[in-house]
Amino acid sequence: MAKNIVFVVHGIGDYDQSWLQADSSAAHRLREDAKNYGFFEGKSVDTYVEFVPILYDDVFLRILTHWNDLGEALESAIPVMPDVASKVVDLLKRSDDGEWIINYAGDAVLYWGFRLYQQRVVLRVIAQITKKIAETITSSDQVPGYHILAHSLGTAVTHDTLHHLGTEDWLGALDHAPFNDLDGPDGEADHIAYRNSLDWMKDELGVANPFHPSLFQFETVTMLSNVSGLIHPSESPYHSIVRPGSASSEGAFTKNYLNVNHKFDPVSIACNFKMPRSWEMQGGVDISVDHVVEKNIHSASNYVAHPNVHLRLLQSYVDPYFASDDDIKAVTTFRRKYGINNIVDNQLKDRIKGLVDIDGDGINKLVAAIKKLEQML
Repeated sequence: MAKNIVFVVHGIGDYDQSWLQADSSAAHRLREDAKNYGFFEGKSVDTYVEFVPILYDDVFLRILTHWNDLGEALESAIPVMPDVASKVVDLLKRSDDGEWIINYAGDAVLYWGFRLYQQRVVLRVIAQITKKIAETITSSDQVPGYHILAHSLGTAVTHDTLHHLGTEDWLGALDHAPFNDLDGPDGEADHIAYRNSLDWMKDELGVANPFHPSLFQFETVTMLSNVSGLIHPSESPYHSIVRPGSASSEGAFTKNYLNVNHKFDPVSIACNFKMPRSWEMQGGVDISVDHVVEKNIHSASNYVAHPNVHLRLLQSYVDPYFASDDDIKAVTTFRRKYGINNIVDNQLKDRIKGLVDIDGDGINKLVAAIKKLEQML
């Protein structure tokens, strides 16, 4: 049985090929959470799934580094300059400062505001996704299922990438765009092999774009802290092909779409993508969570920690696995332990215990009374 392929698309920040092993990554959290369920005793998620990191942060890094170099060059060339120009140069010079906010927001600003960088990032991601799909299709008799797991800015990048991938003649653009994932001593040979695989797919199917939704569909697209509703340089995510449904009748690019946002994550609150109700009939699932497992509520790992999220992912990615009744009970247990409202309740109960001698049921009644009084006030 071929391993299912999960393309993991990162959000804002610095990433390299090892980031999927980091504690904050969705893939690492999914591997760890799986150990809590009987099916995975003595087994690993990696037995059934291949997680493929999709990297694009280096595109922004090169831009910011270039800006810094430009600022240094301007300062050397023009020793005395107007105050406004001096401030611009200072801004350029600090663009690679680890403490400067552009390292956190700069990626989103560059992607949102500059079409050239949008196109470069989209082509970068298309190259990585299609390269892996072409390799697996041409090298195996068993075709795996293909999934997308995206987080934060990666949800916008994913949406734009998939929309271009399924609707445009991007194959011709590959001849004119170098791809960093094909660099290195064997880069040229890799590029030739990659194009040969794509050409094989194109000839086998007899079409210019083998990834048109009438010919190809992703099994699932999962968006964690979905910002695509706010940042969408391409087609609106409410009307694009990146939606759940039947490829033949609906022109949809995925069979299932999982939209996950957090009630207390500022990014989710500001950029919340509100999944159309009609998608629920086509394979769309809208989940709102309110838990805290990590200090960074926005992290991909914190999102996946919720059983209502990772159980769905495990069922989608691991073909033999189906959540049992005992597994599903973990959702209720988790909410009681890590839900923000319950955390507040427990902290209040602990404080009351330290002040008065009262049994557990009495404490619950007192907490409820205090909450009701707060509402009245």
